[in-house]
Amino acid sequence: IASAGSGTRDVLAHAVVGLGRFGSTHARKLATLAGYSLQAAVDPEREAPPGLGRLPVLRHVDQLPAGIDSATVATSDPPHANVAVALMARGCHVLVEKPMCLTPEDGARMLQAASRHGRQLYVGHVERFNPAFDESTLAGLRSALQYGRGAGEPCVRFQRASCRQGPALDCVLDLMVHDLDLVAWLGAVPVDEPLELLDRRVDADGVHARIRLGGIVAQLDAGYGVLASAARMAVRSPKGWRELDLRPPMPCPLPAPDDLLSRHYAAFGLGIRGRASRIATGREGLAAVLRARQILFA
Repeated sequence: IASAGSGTRDVLAHAVVGLGRFGSTHARKLATLAGYSLQAAVDPEREAPPGLGRLPVLRHVDQLPAGIDSATVATSDPPHANVAVALMARGCHVLVEKPMCLTPEDGARMLQAASRHGRQLYVGHVERFNPAFDESTLAGLRSALQYGRGAGEPCVRFQRASCRQGPALDCVLDLMVHDLDLVAWLGAVPVDEPLELLDRRVDADGVHARIRLGGIVAQLDAGYGVLASAARMAVRSPKGWRELDLRPPMPCPLPAPDDLLSRHYAAFGLGIRGRASRIATGREGLAAVLRARQILFA
């Protein structure tokens, strides 16, 4: 691992930027993970989350100590690009929460910074690590998408809903972006493959989009304001439709070694070391944002 300092580290000195709900979850998880040493957090207002009272909390990225190898960007969405670029300029490999960015220009800046500073940039599309996607299931899903490729009707459907309240269109970059990434990942769709928006409706239930991507027609439905959060997908194969519940299982105790977030950080470590994993690259994260924007602004 090329560290922010010198030499090679087996354990990554890590920082978390943003201590809201997601950032605090990342910090607590990282404090338990082998291969990571949580050195500091950055948040302009908040203090360390419960259980991490000794964690230094700084007010600005520029205050991070030397020798930080990697960092998580878990701020609100608008600062993602500026924070990630500043971290990479300091020599950090970066994992940024989804959506990677809000504009094409910010995405391009992030990719350019990764290239210029020789750092790895990955994006938190954690659904790739959903326990529902074991290797056998993945093989079946990919076979089904290949079977449906070129058909005029959807061969895959996603339904995702959250209890949170908000404008319907906000769910595109919040929820639907997960499923845009999954279609591309499961279907091995290149990042520069154009999305064709076949239909889009916005109603009281949320946003409904029918797309064609890499020859795969998909129906995507997402929304807010439900009583119980839900995430489901269905794929059509020669034997008919197969449904999968993508809701996470009951929360595991934080030290659990094989929960979704642990898998994600294991993949982040592999990526930094140049080894293959499921983790979404910066280019894949930007592709998901650009496709989501096409639906958002139709």
